Amino acid sequence: MRSVLVSVAFASMIAMMTPAKSASAAIHTVPAISASAGPVVALQIPDKTIQITVGDRSAVRWYRNPVWIAIGAIAVVVILLLIVMAVRGGGGGGTTIVKG
Repeated sequence: MRSVLVSVAFASMIAMMTPAKSASAAIHTVPAISASAGPVVALQIPDKTIQITVGDRSAVRWYRNPVWIAIGAIAVVVILLLIVMAVRGGGGGGTTIVKG
């Protein structure tokens, strides 16, 4: 049973250490409308490019990311679990005598 718990603990640590894949934010541009349709279309073509970025994550550091904070907390719990298992299991298993 102890080897199963240690195996699960190591497997969860390895699963937590895999890097998360993040999608890079791409800037989308609006396709331009050709001016050959007439003067009405020429009035509708914007002369300035407007770019709106919502939730720019380039300024967020990795240690302020909530996902990495959760991974770190789980890693601390797993390490404490391993330490407790090593301290409690250091006696080599005891013998229980039941008198009936």
